[in-house]
Amino acid sequence: MSLQKEFTPALATGYMAPLTRRQLLQHTAGGGILAFAGCTTPSLPRRSGGESVPKPFTNDAYIASYTTAGRWLQDGHDGGRTGNADSRIPHGDVDVAWLRRPGTDPHSATAPIAGPDRVYIAYVESPDDAEHSETYLAGFDAESGEQQLDVDLGIGRAVGLAFVDETLLAVTRGPDYEQATLTALVRKDGSTQWMDTIPDVTGSPAVVDGTCFLATRDDDNAVYAYTLDGTQQWRTAIDGECYTAPCADSEGVYVGLTDGRIAALDATTGDQRWSKQIATLDDCCPDIQGTPTVADGRLYVPGITEELVAADTADGTVLWRTSVVDDDYGNAIPSPTVTAETAYVNTHHGGLVAIDIVDGSIRWRSAENGDNQPLAAGSGGVVAPRSGSVVAYETSDSRAWSIEITVPDIGMAGYIMDTEVALAHGMCYVGIDDGRIYAIGSSE
Repeated sequence: MSLQKEFTPALATGYMAPLTRRQLLQHTAGGGILAFAGCTTPSLPRRSGGESVPKPFTNDAYIASYTTAGRWLQDGHDGGRTGNADSRIPHGDVDVAWLRRPGTDPHSATAPIAGPDRVYIAYVESPDDAEHSETYLAGFDAESGEQQLDVDLGIGRAVGLAFVDETLLAVTRGPDYEQATLTALVRKDGSTQWMDTIPDVTGSPAVVDGTCFLATRDDDNAVYAYTLDGTQQWRTAIDGECYTAPCADSEGVYVGLTDGRIAALDATTGDQRWSKQIATLDDCCPDIQGTPTVADGRLYVPGITEELVAADTADGTVLWRTSVVDDDYGNAIPSPTVTAETAYVNTHHGGLVAIDIVDGSIRWRSAENGDNQPLAAGSGGVVAPRSGSVVAYETSDSRAWSIEITVPDIGMAGYIMDTEVALAHGMCYVGIDDGRIYAIGSSE
């Protein structure tokens, strides 16, 4: 059954600050891809201009699908960034169960994560004074949407969150983009356990087997490993410019470099295992802009030439290389979502593309175009962000449902506001870069 629901809260137009090329590179590095048609663009500050923002609401009938099972513990679900959860996507009669937007004027927010009983985002206030923007951690009851946590993380910008046992890890960067702070907080009340400062990071943390991995950039270009008690386990410099957030499994940590190489490090010692050219070179831009995904001994690398490359994690041997779009439009494709049989890529010009992980052949693609933003897979299908909506597909090109979510017009043609999806508790949580968080459920 195909459903088309609509909720259109009023949002005002915003502004975009001019960026130098260096600032553009600083902003665009990370797991998500924000894009104009034909190029990659940064997440930029917006302001409400005193006009209305969406009002919180709860639609009790659609909370019926909520269960206590299922987690989405970090950006990309797990340390491998697979985007593949064991939670069932909402099905049947689907609609928005609740909407929240913390603070007074959030203008930038992280991807949502979902723990045992709460959904979390970090968001930024005070867009009129970037040097004094304040970052907060907000926690919402996963079932009702009631806000239960609002913790001041200090001056700076929000980068990403991760959840491990009873600890929340929050990464923020300073207003000058020269350093970042890793803060560990108690899940229950948000009190600080410890914090450490390192050079500016490429993106959100990846946590595997109780170890948190972060990659840095600019003059540092290194990977850091922390244990959950705040001990820096190791730091390894990378020969090349780090560009993507790390992905990791129990054996290794992997980061994409601007020249199309992947640097693979030993997860325990930090020793370099290999460094190889994986992505096809392109003179236009850095060659790997989406964070790679690692699953079951294979690394999946999204390239600037709109290709997905699978490589063996043992030595970097390329297993297959697939063009996901017939023509090169200059768009970097986002991080792929990988299940036991299929790699999914959400593209602006080629739709949602499903690729056989064995040989790289394309199984199917959606009839309509999508957006260059990561999607989420769960039991019963996949959920893909689009400009102004989220769309669920069955494990074929059959659309299951679509929920329209209006994004503000910031006065720039082709702009795509960052939209992130997390699947947990039988719900679909959608985070919008302006601080909104939607819970989508089904009526049963």
